[in-house]
Amino acid sequence: MTYRLEEIASITGSTLTGRDCRIERVITDSRNPYDPAATLFVAIRGNNHDGHTFIRSLYAGGVRAFLTDTDIDTAAYPEAGFVRCPDSVAALQRLATYHRNRFRGTVVAITGSNGKTVTKEWIAQLCPPGVKLFRSPRSYNSQIGVALSLLMLDGDERLAIIEAGISEPGEMERLERMIRPDVGIFTNLGDAHQEHFSDLGQKLNEKLILFRQAQTIIYNASDPTVAQRICELYGDRQLAGVTPQSYDLSTLPFSDSASRENAAEAIALYDVLGFDRQPVLVSLPTLQSVAMRMELKEGICGCKLVNDSYNSDINSLALSLDYLVSVAGGQPKILILSDIRQSGLPAEKLYEQVAALLRTKRIDTLIGIGEEIVQHAASFGCDKAFYRNTDEFLRSYNRTQFVNKSILLKGSRAFGFEKISHALEQRTHTTVLEVNLDNMIHNLNYFRSLLDPGVRIMIMDKGHTLACGTNEELKALVAAGEKIIIEADVSEAALIKLRSLPHALRVEYESGRLEVVCENAEHNVADVLDALSAARIKPGRIWAEPPTLNDVFLEITGRELRD
Repeated sequence: MTYRLEEIASITGSTLTGRDCRIERVITDSRNPYDPAATLFVAIRGNNHDGHTFIRSLYAGGVRAFLTDTDIDTAAYPEAGFVRCPDSVAALQRLATYHRNRFRGTVVAITGSNGKTVTKEWIAQLCPPGVKLFRSPRSYNSQIGVALSLLMLDGDERLAIIEAGISEPGEMERLERMIRPDVGIFTNLGDAHQEHFSDLGQKLNEKLILFRQAQTIIYNASDPTVAQRICELYGDRQLAGVTPQSYDLSTLPFSDSASRENAAEAIALYDVLGFDRQPVLVSLPTLQSVAMRMELKEGICGCKLVNDSYNSDINSLALSLDYLVSVAGGQPKILILSDIRQSGLPAEKLYEQVAALLRTKRIDTLIGIGEEIVQHAASFGCDKAFYRNTDEFLRSYNRTQFVNKSILLKGSRAFGFEKISHALEQRTHTTVLEVNLDNMIHNLNYFRSLLDPGVRIMIMDKGHTLACGTNEELKALVAAGEKIIIEADVSEAALIKLRSLPHALRVEYESGRLEVVCENAEHNVADVLDALSAARIKPGRIWAEPPTLNDVFLEITGRELRD
């Protein structure tokens, strides 16, 4: 995409203040401003973060275009242009709608409860040579993700595959206006994100709004409810109801029913678009699993490890268990399961259904992780163990539990099951790299000592320039003024008091070590000590550290990613 900032202001019905410039990229994540001079940063206010707070650091890193819905002191940014609108998300979606309407290729939209990302990725893997195809990255299927995906279109692609997901009524209306697909694919209907819908029928109707203008619809004919409703609503369109029996899938490297359904729908897309089927089928044996979606790995101690820890709901759990059974052979089967959220069912009924499913699939052992599943431990009759969180499991698990077993990891993303996958996955590296961090620090400090104070330093992450300036200029980019570290036994009440201090940005406590990160202020240490004294806590060793370039790097790139 290429627009002038002035054009974007006109398209979105907004006002431009400051300088006009050329825009080739739109971002909402402040940690990824590569090619900053041609980047538009859309500042979005969320529940936990406000994008407007990152404008200063982005400007210092070279970004010169911003879309905001909050008044900004533009005089502080003399080289920048600001597009001011009432609602940043709505403006972003209007821009995406405009850009999609200029696209002349075929837009394919995929929705359903499960299998959207796998189907999208397999469509891309089966794409015949010479066909330029765009697919939305990762799981960019939300109100913001879809908009960003559409804005990534260069315009010369033959196919654009866009994933669309909703969690409550009304959301698909906005997605449909942006995507306006030529072809729709419906994967399946399950109970994922059910809590905001009265029943499955309402959720099905909401999802099918996506296909209002689609001329061709591909759907899973194995589900009579889905098939009937699509025929009722869109009987005048080109309909392609497919099942795994519709095609010869004998060379598909996956045997579970979910994979076979996803592959059939991917092949069907090329059929309805008039592509030669043979090159597509030739690629079928080469299909690869998608990360964290029924991903089969070699586990420790002769185990098989199935990682399906991207999300968790009762429908996808049933599909994942089918896959576990298909790969287990004669090995005992272990399910590591997190709390199932957003099911729309009362917890007691939900875990009764899970327990019944485990009995049907003859699961030998359940390891439950989460506050909710712990409370319903009595529902399960198999061998079982429960932990309140992932870290608790990792601290206590014994490798001898996992010898010649087939293990399914099924958890919501919030539980961080990638840590468990890392612990249980067989390491195949034969080369050991030893890094002496002390020597690296010594070398860094030596070369730094050779630099004049005014020398500019560039901060890069994965080849992308994030910021550039002198040592002091870079340190000024982060809010943290200093880190105060204290050895003491600190109560929860004291931690609450510390977190309420006016200049405290972050308070962490573990194993007798208290760490308080503060913004720039005159009396941070005194304020922290006063709070501890009021709580009758006697500190041991105390030291304070000013911000370092490492702090700047973590702040800019995102501390959560590094952790």
